[in-house]
Amino acid sequence: MVVRKSKRQVGLLLMLTGLLHTAVGLIIYMKHILPVISEGVWNTVQEGQWERLTGFWFMMFGFLLILLGYITDWLMKKMGISPPAAFGWLLLAICLFGAVAMPVSGFWLCLPQAWILMRK
Repeated sequence: MVVRKSKRQVGLLLMLTGLLHTAVGLIIYMKHILPVISEGVWNTVQEGQWERLTGFWFMMFGFLLILLGYITDWLMKKMGISPPAAFGWLLLAICLFGAVAMPVSGFWLCLPQAWILMRK
């Protein structure tokens, strides 16, 4: 399937959203992430350490968005194919659920990107 012009920048937008998410995570959770690094990373995020757990998963979601954006960009620009519509639908479901569960969050940023990916 040939990539529509309206879809070509979605990968870049997902990467930028992931970078923004990661940057915000560093700002918000720096005091909880630094001990993880200084303690050697191995087994430093455990049950009961809610601030570390929250910071860890916040950062991981940002990195996953960067990865998804990179793969999307690679598919469209290097391979010339559009990702399957299911990718857009799943991104929509995840971000819509997240936006409903946490209205004051960045989940809203991915909804337009999911909509563009769902279009043929």
